[in-house]
Amino acid sequence: MMQTRQERGVERDFFHVSIGGWDTHSWVLDNVANNFNAVDDAIAAFVTEVKSLGLWNHTIVAQFSEFARTLDPNTGPRGDGTGAGSDHAWGGHQFILGGGLKGGKVLGQYPDEFKEDLGELALSRGRMLPTTPWDSFWNGAAPWMGVPESDLDTTLPMRVNFDSSVLFTKDQLFNP
Repeated sequence: MMQTRQERGVERDFFHVSIGGWDTHSWVLDNVANNFNAVDDAIAAFVTEVKSLGLWNHTIVAQFSEFARTLDPNTGPRGDGTGAGSDHAWGGHQFILGGGLKGGKVLGQYPDEFKEDLGELALSRGRMLPTTPWDSFWNGAAPWMGVPESDLDTTLPMRVNFDSSVLFTKDQLFNP
């Protein structure tokens, strides 16, 4: 599909893929290791192919999830810590990669402490309050994908709830 964008008359394509298996209430270490390997292999193959097509500088890959996991483990399926997992939480990580990005940096606020009562962002059982909204990346990516500035509030209706200092711009994210 990406190779035919000129014939189709589009400047940007948008594709969605997903992988399950992250709801790790038990056996988190095994499940995460297996999932990371699968995701790593898939991304490596995709990047290799897109580079071979000469499209890398026109491609971004964005990873995100609808929720995060606790940093502290639960008791596991046997109640004794065996096969421990993690529970639903807030404040997950996202990543983006692509040839046209100003990469190699962490954007947003990263907590200084992960222990309860030691940081203002740390709650019980390793739940972290997010500081950077999901809309942050999309605020800069949408214009890169061709969304006019005048349409951003319609495209990203929640962005009006955030101070502009936490919303990334196209210029912050992408090379000229």
